[in-house]
Amino acid sequence: MSFLAPAAFALAALAGPLIALYMLRSRRSRMVVPSIILWEQAGTSVSAALPWQRLKMSPLLILQLVVLGLFVLALARPFLAQQTELGPHTVMVIDTSGSMAMADRWNLLEERALSLAEDVSRENIVSVVEAGPHPRVLTAFSSDPLVVADSISSLSPGGGIERLDEALRLARGLETPDRPTKMLVLSDGGPAGTALESEPILNADHIAFTDMAANVGISAFSTEPTAEGATRIFLELANWSDQAASRQVEVAVNDLVTVVVSVNMEPLGRSRQTIPLDASPGDTITAHLLGDVDGLALDDTATISVSRPQANTVAVVGEGSAFLTALVDAAPFGWAGSEASDLLIVDGGPLPDIDRPTWLIRPDAPPPGITTVGTVQNVGVTFQQPGEPILDQVDLSNVVVAEAQLVESESWFPMVRAGDVPLILLGTVNEQRVVYFTFDITHSNLPLQIAFPVMGTRILEHLAGGGALTVIPELAGVPAVLSPPEGARTRVIRPDGLVDELAPGASLYRATEQVGRYVIEYVDASGASVATEEVLRRFAPTESAGDFHDLAVVAPPTDGGFSGELVREWVAWFLAALLVFLALEWWIGHRRPVKARSTPVGSA
Repeated sequence: MSFLAPAAFALAALAGPLIALYMLRSRRSRMVVPSIILWEQAGTSVSAALPWQRLKMSPLLILQLVVLGLFVLALARPFLAQQTELGPHTVMVIDTSGSMAMADRWNLLEERALSLAEDVSRENIVSVVEAGPHPRVLTAFSSDPLVVADSISSLSPGGGIERLDEALRLARGLETPDRPTKMLVLSDGGPAGTALESEPILNADHIAFTDMAANVGISAFSTEPTAEGATRIFLELANWSDQAASRQVEVAVNDLVTVVVSVNMEPLGRSRQTIPLDASPGDTITAHLLGDVDGLALDDTATISVSRPQANTVAVVGEGSAFLTALVDAAPFGWAGSEASDLLIVDGGPLPDIDRPTWLIRPDAPPPGITTVGTVQNVGVTFQQPGEPILDQVDLSNVVVAEAQLVESESWFPMVRAGDVPLILLGTVNEQRVVYFTFDITHSNLPLQIAFPVMGTRILEHLAGGGALTVIPELAGVPAVLSPPEGARTRVIRPDGLVDELAPGASLYRATEQVGRYVIEYVDASGASVATEEVLRRFAPTESAGDFHDLAVVAPPTDGGFSGELVREWVAWFLAALLVFLALEWWIGHRRPVKARSTPVGSA
């Protein structure tokens, strides 16, 4: 034990005067007598009590010395110095991907993180970064344990994938020049084969969570029309354990249970079911696994909607190209004139009025919400949004662009980037879906890639409002594109029933980590609903297996100022003991004397 104010021990010298008072004090015994008449005849005593007497220990003296000792110790501020996992500045990167809901991983992570939060102090400050589908900084440079604990408690695993690479970039941005910064990555590490394995994380420790349990999940769910014009669903279940499994699946149309089917699966096997349903365009269909909750409950439910009639004709204006012509010919869309088409492709040239879903390919002027600040030359694709249905199984890593506009936007969603330069963005104009390319496709090698016809068809399907057969739910975490009418506010009802009120003019809703149905309601100034739409989010199938691996990290040096020391003071305990002994001393010093028994005069 050490002391922060050892000079306070000088006050221990007060024990001398206290002991002296006890030696100077007269010690006459009390005695109960029947009368003092005889004493009145006695003369005044000429022998005074001796001023100094031999010290005799008494309970009061001992208690008072103990109280003085505790008071001196409290003023000296005793403490114990302990090593802590926190450093002078620690960035906690917390994984909230779907796999963290496997078994007891999240409970263990929360318990560990909250335990670390107890060590936060002015000497050991903490920042908290969420590593979900949309990494964000929750708390920066906090020395308050309660603030850090509240940030941790506000997190929960969703149905999306982790973006540890983006989260680590945010964490690096929080490094401070005056304090060594270390990172604690609280994660299962995700599946092997990620980009993080090629570049170790410097000055970091990986706290891994690898609990596993048997899991059965819904891996695919869609609808298709029958030859008779009815609807049937396609349902695929996956068994991620090495034991056979039997489950029941409940299928509901607009929250009304319609059918329950039993499914048997082999170890690590899959089961596919085709089920006819009485459902109409616009109906919502939900599949839910019944029975005991397994290792991962988030993938036990899936929701889809039966598609409504959609747009099916396309027109191209501007320069045009043979690549676009071949794309439209191969896609399930027909041609129409520029005035009558359901969809419009603008390949360069003037920006037209956006009165229908539109694909803009570097027009002369950018659409509303985008500002052009320059151009960049010879850039390659370095990022494509994970989980985005338009990019599913599409590899753009070899795409190179000769020249692209350098644009800025707070309301458009960048789907493909070259570093920090957006190349493909999603947004809305005049309540119409729009896809914006910042480059001319003929000035790139994109049309020569095998991915171009796949991605191009999906762009047209996105503009048309969904796939050819169904409205396909997007992965949890993918932002919802909003198209509020002029002057309307947006209200979002989440799958858990909570309501988010968005600021006027918001064009993206990013808090879509939960799995299920989001109802987007546009309301006027009086609060009345003027329009409603829905978006669906599904659990990321890659998270169902609960894969994990150790991240490549380089631990902080032990002698480089990265290690933290936790100072735990004991003042509160000494003050509590001081109060207890003070109360005891008061009770002994002020209690009533016990009456002595005496024999009455004249009794035998």
